[in-house]
Amino acid sequence: MTADVPKVCRAAPAVGAGKPDYKIVCREDYPVPTPGEGELLVNLEYCGICQSDHHQFAGDWHGIQPAEGVDCTGHEGAGRVVAVGPKVTQFKVGDKVGLTPVYKTCNDKLGQELCEMCQRGHETICFNKVYLAMGVNGTYTSYPLISEQWAIRIPDGVPMEQAAPFMCSGGTAYTAVKAAGLKKGEWLAVFGAGGGVGHMVVQFAHAQGFKVIGIDVGEDKAKVVKEAGGDHFVDATNPNAIEEVKKLTGDGLGTHAVIVTAGNGKAYAAAPYVLRPLGVQVTVGLPANGEAIAGADPGYIVFMGITIKGILVTTRKDMEEALEYLKNGQVKEHITVYPFSYFPEALANVAASKTNGRQVIEFLRD
Repeated sequence: MTADVPKVCRAAPAVGAGKPDYKIVCREDYPVPTPGEGELLVNLEYCGICQSDHHQFAGDWHGIQPAEGVDCTGHEGAGRVVAVGPKVTQFKVGDKVGLTPVYKTCNDKLGQELCEMCQRGHETICFNKVYLAMGVNGTYTSYPLISEQWAIRIPDGVPMEQAAPFMCSGGTAYTAVKAAGLKKGEWLAVFGAGGGVGHMVVQFAHAQGFKVIGIDVGEDKAKVVKEAGGDHFVDATNPNAIEEVKKLTGDGLGTHAVIVTAGNGKAYAAAPYVLRPLGVQVTVGLPANGEAIAGADPGYIVFMGITIKGILVTTRKDMEEALEYLKNGQVKEHITVYPFSYFPEALANVAASKTNGRQVIEFLRD
C-alpha cells in the first residue's frame, strides 16, 4: 500500500562525502527510493542536526566512512510512512514514525541468528548493524528508508518537531543517564550541558531526582542549563572549574558520575577529576579521532576506583521508555526550527559548536 509518492524530493546531499572539504547542497530533485523487503519509506517532516553529521561526512573518524552511494548524512527525523515493502507487518501508510541512528541490526523475526551483542542486549553495537548516513542514506533527504525493525512509533500528543531531534539527542541522553547508575539525590556533572544532547541529560537527570552541575561556556549555555533543571552551572573557561564543581557537592569529594556530551579534548581531560572515589564516567561526545582521550593516568583511575563507560546511541527499549518522559512533559527539546534552505548553515553551526540546544530543519518550510 502506498500514498502519493513523488519521484523526486527535497534533500541536502553532500558533494565529496567522506572528505574534509565536503559541501552540503540543497536540492529539489533528489531521487525517491522504493522500499525493499522489510523496509518503510518515510516522508520526513522534520530533521534534527547533530555534530556527528559533520564528523561522519568530514572523514573525522578514520576508517568510518559513508558507504559508496551514501551522500545524505543525518540520523534523527520524524515523519509519516508513505509506502511499505514486502513482509512489513507492524506499520501502515500514515503511521507517524521516528528514525534513530540505527537502520537495522540482527533480526531473529526474519530467521537471522542473533550475534553475541544482540543476545546480550547491546543491540546498538550489533556485529551486523547498519547505521543511517553510513550504510544507507540518512535524514538529510525528505524521503529516507528505514527498516521496520528500527522504525520508532511516535506516540499521539508528541509534536513532530520535538520527536525528530529526540530520536538521537533524547534517546541517547536517557541511556547515558541510565548508564551512570545514580541513586536519587546523588550528584551528576555534565560536560556540554547546554548542547543538543547535554541539555537533555540535564532534564532526564533532574526528572529522576539527581542533582546536576552543568558545565559549558557562556551565559547562553548557562540559561539553557538553568531552564533544563540544572542545580548549578560552572563555566568551563574558569581555570578553577574542577575545584568549583567539587565544592558545589557540599562535601568537596566531587560528583558520583560525570557524563561527557561535549565533543572536545578539554572536556575529556577534565572529566575524571570532578569525580569522587568510585565515580562513573559516561562517554558520549564524539570528537574527531585523535582530539581527545577518555580517561586519565592509570594510577588515578585505579586508586580512585573510577569506571569509564561508552554510550553510542539508545536501544529500542530505552527509546520507548524515554518517549514517555517526552509525552508526559517531563522533558522537552530546546529547539530552534529553520527552513529547508538553512541546512548548510545549520551543519556549519554544529561543526563549530555554536548552538544552544538543538537545531531542527522543517522540510516543507521555505
